[in-house]
Amino acid sequence: MASRLWPVFGFFIKAGLAGGSVYLVYDQGLLGPSYQGQAALLRAQEAIPVAFSRYTDLISKHMGVRLELPSTPHFNINLRDSWNSGINSLMDSLSAAPSTIQVYSREAWNYLKGQK
Repeated sequence: MASRLWPVFGFFIKAGLAGGSVYLVYDQGLLGPSYQGQAALLRAQEAIPVAFSRYTDLISKHMGVRLELPSTPHFNINLRDSWNSGINSLMDSLSAAPSTIQVYSREAWNYLKGQK
């Protein structure tokens, strides 16, 4: 009986972890507009070094090993503009697809007519 329940428990654990992950991502604003995602990135850049130094202090007390976090690189990139440029290039290529297909099909037809 217990061997039949393990897969059920495993499923509930995995579903709980997946649901918790989606909730955390939504709660942090990563699924919202780009300005919320950019704000979440700034919050993470501020919080991670503080948390890392706190845990390295605890590790150094217990084990005598000192870890240091390298400096964070600074990127001068606007996430909103990068996202929009990718979407714009995708939409441009999709809007040009019918005329491009027409040109290629005309070239193929002329090539096939020339082989007869």
